[in-house]
Amino acid sequence: MSAERVCAQSGLLVDGDTRLLTDPCEYYHPATQVQAGCGRLRCESCKAWVRGGPPGLGLKENTKVDLRAMHAAPDWAALPFLEEAYAMFNRMRLYACTCRYWVAQSVAPIDNDHEIESDPDVPWACAGHPAPELPLSLSDLRIDAGANWTQLVDKILHGSCPRDLQNKDALGAEPALWLAWLYAYLRGLADADNLSVAIASRLDDADPLVVGRVLYFFTRFPRAHGIEKLIAKAEADVHRVALGYPIPEFPPAITLWGAVVAAHHRAPSEHDALDARIDALAKQLLVMPRSSLPHEDVGPTAAIEFERQRKSRLGWDADTLKYVLDDFARLRNSEREDVIGTALDRSYAVFQDEEMRRFVADHIVEIDRAAPGRWRQAMTLLSDRHDKPAQGHLIVVAGARVVQARLATADELRAWIKQRRSSGWVDAAWVEPLEAMIAEN
Repeated sequence: MSAERVCAQSGLLVDGDTRLLTDPCEYYHPATQVQAGCGRLRCESCKAWVRGGPPGLGLKENTKVDLRAMHAAPDWAALPFLEEAYAMFNRMRLYACTCRYWVAQSVAPIDNDHEIESDPDVPWACAGHPAPELPLSLSDLRIDAGANWTQLVDKILHGSCPRDLQNKDALGAEPALWLAWLYAYLRGLADADNLSVAIASRLDDADPLVVGRVLYFFTRFPRAHGIEKLIAKAEADVHRVALGYPIPEFPPAITLWGAVVAAHHRAPSEHDALDARIDALAKQLLVMPRSSLPHEDVGPTAAIEFERQRKSRLGWDADTLKYVLDDFARLRNSEREDVIGTALDRSYAVFQDEEMRRFVADHIVEIDRAAPGRWRQAMTLLSDRHDKPAQGHLIVVAGARVVQARLATADELRAWIKQRRSSGWVDAAWVEPLEAMIAEN
């Protein structure tokens, strides 16, 4: 049985309140956003499989531990050196091979920097997970060689759950989560591609919640088959790429623009025809008047209400809940005012290669005229730490255009330079020429 798929960060060790995987084909993939403990950990020292104990069972104090006996025992609860034990806020979980043990009081990756005492420090790693074999049944879903993927996606969108993921933060049925989980579960099989293509086919659905879930899926798996359909839709109707589609599973409104740029390869050596199309879209959108790009949310429910439901489950008092929600609304509204500018400010992958950054520097006047004030976001992008000092000259190129076109006052430019000193790549090679231009004008 081949085992080619591995958990992220060599696997997670989880506390007793988090699910420990028992299906060898299931593994933790961060794109699913539901943490789960790896069930195929192996020790690199003793070569034994690592066993995870039942929730809330730990070691008795001042008692000698027989690791080999514990590893071989079918029922850990019967062992004399174990007892019910709890962490401060949750149940713990005991792990052991034949040479080491670890008490997990939280969720943490095995692969870590060991900066704090609670970071796992064990010679264990995920030994890999085989792809499932067809036919298979997952709850009420039947998957075989003749599966109708359109119908299967529709069933999930209408509430079918392939598996109980024991998501403590869930607000009920979460189709976007199930679609992502199923795709990760099937990876390694051609059926995973069939699934993602069927998901993409719902992009033009009349229900905005369905559209939001399609966009969510492709932000989690940006290069899944079917992404071409999203890029083509953006190219055909570029003025609507900033519309937001909030869904309960992910309150911040998801946009077609966000899903498309997520598919852009960060490494220039990997760029392909799809990257070139995304580049062309980005250049078009950068100089398109912001007023021609609707930014409102689409759908019958509000993201703020979704977040209220989620946060209210934490048991916070009314004043704390109001403070958190007000802050969430402020941040979210600032992001929604200009999704293109936000992407600039956050240095999305589409803005990482030199050719695109040169475009930003050369067209910063048009970019700012499309949305006055965007010069700050463009200059912030160019003065990040990416590929410096090689691309440092682009800051001067863009800054000169800002000064000459009087896009900002001298005080605004000086304030921006001061701000960059605390977080950007600041060097006399660009600061001094820019300050001299400010003084002359």
